[in-house]
This record gives sequence, structure tokens and C-alpha cells, in this order.
Amino acid sequence: MDKFFLFGMRTKTQPIKQIEYPCSKCARNTVFTALESKRWFTLFFIPVIPLGGGHLICGLTLKCSPELKEQITAKAMAAGA
Repeated sequence: MDKFFLFGMRTKTQPIKQIEYPCSKCARNTVFTALESKRWFTLFFIPVIPLGGGHLICGLTLKCSPELKEQITAKAMAAGA
């Protein structure tokens, strides 16, 4: 009997909040969408094991600094409360 397993990795991204942040190219304040990204190991296209993740700022797709990540999380929690 042959066994067949279909596995892979998948990244799920969801928007958290829109924030005003200085552009890294022109230094003007610009509105960006803060995104939370999570990577998963999948088995038969079903996310099974989380492999990590992070926060991104959409627009120029910059990686968040730890300070900005804390600021985004605090603002998102305050908006949800």
C-alpha cells in the first residue's frame, strides 16, 4: 500500500490597524496598514503547527521594530476595549 501525504508551509496575514508612520524614503508621515503575519506548517492544506510570525507595515512592507510593534499592539487593544 502506498501512502500519500501532502504537506507544506503557508503564511497567513491579517490587518491589525492603520497607523501614521514616517516613510523611510521621504520621511513624511504616511498612513500605513499594520499587519500581523503568521507562518504555519500545513498537512493536506490545513494549518497544523505554528512556525512563528511577526508584524509588518504595509505600504513599503517594512519590518516593525520592537518599539513600534508594542505601540501598534497597545493601540489595537485600546481600540478593541
